[in-house]
Amino acid sequence: MIPIRYREVLPPYWYENEVAGWHFGVMEEEIDLRGKKMNELVDQFLLQRATWGLGLWEWIYFRKDQIGTITQRREAIRRKRLAKKPFKLPILRQLGSQYGKLLQVREEFLTKEIHFEYDSSSPINVAGLFDDFEYIRPVHINRAVPVAKTSTPAITFGGKGYYHALDFPICGLEMPLELGTSGVLATQNMTVTATAAHARIDSPITGFEIPMQGGTP
Repeated sequence: MIPIRYREVLPPYWYENEVAGWHFGVMEEEIDLRGKKMNELVDQFLLQRATWGLGLWEWIYFRKDQIGTITQRREAIRRKRLAKKPFKLPILRQLGSQYGKLLQVREEFLTKEIHFEYDSSSPINVAGLFDDFEYIRPVHINRAVPVAKTSTPAITFGGKGYYHALDFPICGLEMPLELGTSGVLATQNMTVTATAAHARIDSPITGFEIPMQGGTP
């Protein structure tokens, strides 16, 4: 009997062909083996999956076979490929994104450092970042600096001060004064600004203005 996997693509009159049943029954294992070998061959072109094809990779980049496990040989080839690329921002972003949730890469010209800014909500592999960076670091760059950033939004609040009255013996005028204060709470710091108010005393004797300084909480 012809297996189901072949009956789905064959015309119906093949179903009753006894010779076809023998043929596909015997060839099924060979076809599966051929598919497995084809997939294995394709894997040798991908560094992350290459096994017996690593010797060709090593000849391209080192001109000799490397010693170590398959994982170690793949890592050596990966670093060699990375070192051959130009030391520019796209390469630095590619390098930094392998070891955490990268936000941006900045170059500090005065200190000759490369800052990798990461989101602190995800793990950061600092050791891996340093190893790869030192492998490709040019002589004019001092070091890499990983920076973990938090994205906590600022809390804005407002405050209101009570009014007070001033009595003047000359005119007997009461002057109510209401001051408002506001500030922003961010990263455990509170900034509150003082306000100044000016009130005019309408008096025939003086006719001057008295500046009133608002308080700060």
